[in-house]
Amino acid sequence: MDFSANIIPALGLVFGPISLFYIFIGVILGLVLGALPGFGSSQALALLFPITFVMNAPDAILFCCAVYSAAEYGGSIPAILIRTPGTPGSAITALDGYEMTKKGMPYRALKISLYAGIFGGVTSTLIFLVAGTSLALLALEFGPGEMFALGIFGLSIIGGFFGKDPARGFLATAIGLILATIGSSRFGGLRFTFDYGPLMDGIPLVVIVIGILAAPEAFRLLIEYERDDAVSNAAENIRNIDKEKNRVTLGDLLYLWPTLVRNALIGTGIGAIPGAGASVAALIAYNEERRWNRHRKDEEFGTGIEEGIASPECANNAVVAGTLVPSLALGIPGSGTAAILIGVLVVKGVVPGPGLFEEQTAMIIAIFIGLLVANAGQLIVGLAGVKLWGQVARVPRRILGPFVILMIIIGTYAYKNYAPHVVMVLILGGGAYFLEKIDIPSVPIMLSFVMGPIIESNMNLAFTIHQGDLMVVLTRPITMIILLLALVTAVYGFIRAQQKISVSDEL
Repeated sequence: MDFSANIIPALGLVFGPISLFYIFIGVILGLVLGALPGFGSSQALALLFPITFVMNAPDAILFCCAVYSAAEYGGSIPAILIRTPGTPGSAITALDGYEMTKKGMPYRALKISLYAGIFGGVTSTLIFLVAGTSLALLALEFGPGEMFALGIFGLSIIGGFFGKDPARGFLATAIGLILATIGSSRFGGLRFTFDYGPLMDGIPLVVIVIGILAAPEAFRLLIEYERDDAVSNAAENIRNIDKEKNRVTLGDLLYLWPTLVRNALIGTGIGAIPGAGASVAALIAYNEERRWNRHRKDEEFGTGIEEGIASPECANNAVVAGTLVPSLALGIPGSGTAAILIGVLVVKGVVPGPGLFEEQTAMIIAIFIGLLVANAGQLIVGLAGVKLWGQVARVPRRILGPFVILMIIIGTYAYKNYAPHVVMVLILGGGAYFLEKIDIPSVPIMLSFVMGPIIESNMNLAFTIHQGDLMVVLTRPITMIILLLALVTAVYGFIRAQQKISVSDEL
């Protein structure tokens, strides 16, 4: 890709008044739609797809990239303020973000999320700009067997590190996998539908995200706001926000520098793998941060610390540029959102593939530069809106509870205008609320639900390709390495839990 000869035409494509207008509008719409519970970047792009019909090809793809990037950050806003992730990729952010809000630091949490997301997005874009084609070829090494192993690795992280002990974590993981099997199998037959029509197509991810993560918190706000001293104290802290505690200084960002670099690289790498996506990137980034962070003890994660927000947010925003690698260079969508981006290009007469980097070099460079501009616009809009969004955290819990329930019902019904989805959310929310009461965490249920289809579809595809020979699938070098990491992670989780029990007994 000849960079020097095409930089001037690329700058002309990005910095025209119309192009900048589309990027700016894309950022605003992405933030708004991403902040809606369960309304992820793919749903946002699907909703806005018709708008691209009036745009030329470069403007259309710049607009879509701006929406995509902003939606990934927008999802963290309700995750931090009311523990209601706007996108699946921001579910991990809720663990520490909401705890920081309860401590009276909502603005600090929002700013860290914003800065981390911008750093991840810019770093990934620059890497993509320099080495996009090479990363695309590397991503080709990940076939169905490797994706199956990556899914198993994800399950080992989920079960081993989320929850008070691995037994509860893996139980929650199993529940999520069972929920993922409900409906019609991609290979024929119905599973766990009990002849109930609305379950024939399975449970949508949006319903799981809202029902497992958002609804239990809403029920808790409704039921326990008078009896829960912790919530009452948190609410009092929020109403009397300390401006000093909510500041984010240059020193704070320098302290987070290793976290940001580490997780920007993780997000870029995960994004380049077709089918992985922001949820997987956030999960792996959070786990690796717990493993490698030298300043925090493992048990501090989930209590409201900066690294717990910065790591998943940096990674899931880095996925945006990373997922464009296989999409543009190979024509292989790295995620559902990337599939929509490919659709936009095809409608405009641009065919993704290896030849695109040679035939449309100026447009490819313009996409990179446009992502950088979108991140700059996201920073401006995000900082301007921090105090406005942070006001949500000042609302008394007794008022916020009914509001969240109403938002959950409206958001779920608006997904496909289908009332049974609302019923599913309320049932799942009640079940998750009960499970949390007996110390079975809800986050692993949602995460394993995401991983389930990745594991099942790739396992079946690998078996089909290799005529049912399991050893051929498992003995590929990359697959073996990932499965070994999964085993080590699971064993380490149990060892870590046993060590905690031993320390507690000694005390």
